[in-house]
Amino acid sequence: MVLFLALLSIFLGFICAAYQQLPTYIMALGYGWSHNLELKRWLLRILALGSFALLLSYQPSLWAIIPTAMILSFLLVFSLINANYDVFRALEADQLLKLKENYFQETAEVVGYLNENNKAICYPVEEIIKPRHLLNDVFMNEKILISYCAACHSSMVYSRLVANQELHFQVIGVYRRNMIIRDIETGTIWQQGTGEAVYGKLKGNHLTMLPYQQMKANDWLKLYPDSLIARESSQAPKGLFPKKRLLQMLKITEHLVAPGLSDLSGLPLREKIWGVEINGTAKAYPESELKNVSTFNDQLGEIQIEIFYDSNSNFITGKEKISGQPLKFQNHWWFGWKEFHPKTEIWKAKK
Repeated sequence: MVLFLALLSIFLGFICAAYQQLPTYIMALGYGWSHNLELKRWLLRILALGSFALLLSYQPSLWAIIPTAMILSFLLVFSLINANYDVFRALEADQLLKLKENYFQETAEVVGYLNENNKAICYPVEEIIKPRHLLNDVFMNEKILISYCAACHSSMVYSRLVANQELHFQVIGVYRRNMIIRDIETGTIWQQGTGEAVYGKLKGNHLTMLPYQQMKANDWLKLYPDSLIARESSQAPKGLFPKKRLLQMLKITEHLVAPGLSDLSGLPLREKIWGVEINGTAKAYPESELKNVSTFNDQLGEIQIEIFYDSNSNFITGKEKISGQPLKFQNHWWFGWKEFHPKTEIWKAKK
């Protein structure tokens, strides 16, 4: 019984410590595992301490007490700091400055957004988006979410309004090879790559995707010379790790692919693609193929489309030919796209 209680307390302590990482590799835990995670984590901490207290009631030897106490203490302390929302501290609008001053290298990659009134803004990937993962911003009175999943290099821009309710998001973990996030207002869990509410009060809702570009800063500023450039305020909260160290840690994503539900055949895992989905039909446009064309026609399901691509800048735009409806492109690594679009077509340039 002494050994059982010692192992049980350590096991519960380990679950507390690795709580947000476990669903990444044990997919059977599901989305519900991450819902109300703080409450569940505290219950596990109490159970771990309760098991240790019960162990002491058996008056074991010091050889049983001391190692168990040391390991359990480490795990419980680690559980208090191992929180993804503290590692990747999301930024709020008042923590972002929007100026025309270019403070980074012109070859730096940015995510650019152009609103319906042709007002432009860009967000440097390495400087802000990647270390933060989530920016709960307001641009020209529009509530927008700029998001980035380091696990699959998926950049997405969404509206933060759902049923006229403004939401603020924070990082929770990785599930299905893609980041899952939580809104603070309702605690609902959302899939970053699809914008779908997958668990909680708002389950079944979808964030509205907004069109964006991902390119080098100098190319974006040539297109939109009056563009504002976002940067962190000096008052922005710091994460658990310095930015340089965090970016070094994220290099593991260049070698590791988490478990998922979809077969990943079709393209190299980390092939960069622009993806489009219309009425449930999806197609991936690999950048390696796009570099061979500029303007071309294509078909997505029953819809005739026209696409323009500039290989020098990575600028892409398109529309449905009959309706004139603009296309919304998504930028991902191949496996980040394929995971949620298992029947996606793959476009190839005609030779």
